[in-house]
Amino acid sequence: MRPRALCNKVNEFFERGLEEGIFLAIQPHLLRGVIGSEILEPPSNIGMLTAGGVSVREYIELLDADRYSAVFDDHALLMVQCMFEGNAIRNHRYGYIPCPIKPQLMAERPEEISIADWVRSVISSSGVESFLSLGTYRFDFTKRLPSKSTDPHPASHFTFASAGCRLPVRAPMSIGHLLNFLFDNFYRSHRSFWNDFAPHLAGGDVVDTITAQEQLTHHITWTDSPY
Repeated sequence: MRPRALCNKVNEFFERGLEEGIFLAIQPHLLRGVIGSEILEPPSNIGMLTAGGVSVREYIELLDADRYSAVFDDHALLMVQCMFEGNAIRNHRYGYIPCPIKPQLMAERPEEISIADWVRSVISSSGVESFLSLGTYRFDFTKRLPSKSTDPHPASHFTFASAGCRLPVRAPMSIGHLLNFLFDNFYRSHRSFWNDFAPHLAGGDVVDTITAQEQLTHHITWTDSPY
């Protein structure tokens, strides 16, 4: 799928998910740049994401600045940003940040109060008792340049728990690969909704980038499929 068609499908996916209650909030995604060198992202650049976890303050700041692609129904944040070289993914930054507030407290949020304002209210009334650490999950890919062939970081990697933890990933991940990971492991109850979109969000040609040495360590791979 070409970047423009992929961007349109991503927006359709988020809009449908909002209608069905899978997302509480979404951002319209844009395709910037010139043909052959385009970046798909929300209007506000997501920037660098914390590797090991987020504080409540950081979570609120992400919401206030609209630095997310969508907010899941459990208040987790999803970030999608990828750059294309033609139809191939040149680099990407995907993030998944579970809500750092206890679910039972977030479940009490009135619809008319924004998520960020409700978190401020909960913190004000419950203090540290409201905090719940669930870490962050980040999938990054940067096309390896010949001059940086000795870089110890895998070109495609999964970061969680610590900035120093970079698990090699088989290849750059399409948006479909990312969402398949999330709906397989965090949102199984919404899997049927995702299955309707899965074949259409594999856009962005991917080629294996994992090295022979990296394959000898723990790494992430997947079975080839339409998505």
